[in-house]
Amino acid sequence: MKTLSELHFNTLSEIINIGTERAVQGLSEVIGESVQSSVPNVELIQLKDSSVLSLRLNAEKFGIVTQKFTGALNADVMLLFAEENVLCIVRNMMGAELDISMVHELENEAMCELGNIMINACLAAITDMLHIMIESSLPGYTIKSREEIVEQIKNSVTQEFVFASHVNFSIEGQPIEGKLFFLLNSSSLRGVVNEIDRYTGVS
Repeated sequence: MKTLSELHFNTLSEIINIGTERAVQGLSEVIGESVQSSVPNVELIQLKDSSVLSLRLNAEKFGIVTQKFTGALNADVMLLFAEENVLCIVRNMMGAELDISMVHELENEAMCELGNIMINACLAAITDMLHIMIESSLPGYTIKSREEIVEQIKNSVTQEFVFASHVNFSIEGQPIEGKLFFLLNSSSLRGVVNEIDRYTGVS
């Protein structure tokens, strides 16, 4: 499977948009603040075409939460925030009065917790709408340069496509750009297409 039909792409994009919006709601609940967000922008990119430009990696470094999902949907999911936004997010999670050294100390645990909430909120929307079952690994957190991210994605031996969801939002007036990357192979994408056909009533 090299491409998706317009119907399949639009349907999957809408489902991912709903999932991304749920992920942002999860962030809002964690930090106890209202989060204003834009409508997510979704793109399908072949792994071989992944680049800093195609993935819209505008910052030099990113904090990345990763999780692996298996079952009806086999996917590697990456939640990315520009490194300079990570401290803002962690301080809002843990309390704005927290000393900067303490924020750094809690960063890994806090981002894994947040990523688990946001990624699973997004995937729950997808599984609920398509009526599929999946299982997830524990989240992991790293900081990588945008070049390292591209290299990691292109070197995936099990995946072929990136469904990239980009969303802009703000916390207490500070603009933040979040990204959700779904790395899928042809088999998983074909399975999703079959579920979309059932979901939309296409025979």
